[in-house]
Amino acid sequence: MKFRFARVTSRAAVIGLCAMLSAVPVLAADKSALVPAVLVVDLPQVLHASKAGQGVQNTVGQAMQTYSKEVAREEDDLQRMRAELERQHTALSQQALDAKAKALQLRYQELNRNVQNKRQAMQQAYNDAMVKVEKAALDIVGELAKERGANLVVLKQAVVFSPDSSDVTSEVLARLDKNLASVAVALPKMSDAGVAASPPPRRERKSASKARSQEQAQKPATLQLEPQLEQQQ
Repeated sequence: MKFRFARVTSRAAVIGLCAMLSAVPVLAADKSALVPAVLVVDLPQVLHASKAGQGVQNTVGQAMQTYSKEVAREEDDLQRMRAELERQHTALSQQALDAKAKALQLRYQELNRNVQNKRQAMQQAYNDAMVKVEKAALDIVGELAKERGANLVVLKQAVVFSPDSSDVTSEVLARLDKNLASVAVALPKMSDAGVAASPPPRRERKSASKARSQEQAQKPATLQLEPQLEQQQ
């Protein structure tokens, strides 16, 4: 499963990096005429390619696949329930038909709610874990800035041109993999796929056109659990 990484650095992370750099000694003789000493880092690439980042992606991806299978089974149960109701429409009274249609509609709505809640919980678990990876990466950036006497670190995405010597992306990645090989992911419980649908009992009569229109309008939305970090400008 693919994970979409745009600009993954949060404003808080950028502010934190600036704070770290404010403690870097100024090497210029005249502090009033500060000479920029700039480093460039591709932080989204670091987060994406790091061992810890890859581990978070794999953990959440596997959990999503498992939950998707649970949702697919629930959807199959609801489809069978719908087909059974359609077969019974000539034998059911209008009252019984309406009751069964309403029960089916409620099951669809409950499944939709569960899918949305689970997707949000997965997204939050992913973000929380990646924030830990990001913090570790920023600490390393701060260390490198001090070691090289840099007073400014710029995200590569904001740079038009810079010499290769100023790019510390590979060094940050290497140190991050050494210092933080993995991060625990607090996954949500996987028991909320929805209430299993049981086949409706047979009996009674009448048309199911109203029931069909109601439950068709309540078909569960396609499950799209694809975690991503919020893009910050």
